Amino acid sequence: MELKKETGGDGIAYLRIAGHVDALTAPQLEKEIVAALAAPGSRCIVDLFQVAYMSSAGLRVLVVGAKTAENTGGGFAVYGLQSAVRKVLSAVGFFSCIPVFETESEALQAVGRR
Repeated sequence: MELKKETGGDGIAYLRIAGHVDALTAPQLEKEIVAALAAPGSRCIVDLFQVAYMSSAGLRVLVVGAKTAENTGGGFAVYGLQSAVRKVLSAVGFFSCIPVFETESEALQAVGRR
């Protein structure tokens, strides 16, 4: 997994992921998401456009991100799911607890600008 992080002028943390998110790489992603959402009201957007495979460990990390944002009054969204990853999220019913969008602009709108 390759992870690039940026903080926009809007204060939103952007995490751009490439490769596979699995049991070996999920802890690194979780650490970055939790750190991005540590302060109350923090917002984080995760770009999964270049993720071809995500294991259950990766799915758990996305749930952790959504719950962390909820608990801190922040915002969390993911976008750009490839069909294989989208099928897995759909099969396990995660669309109800993880905010998933097609584009970055939709995800940005969902977490809100300040």
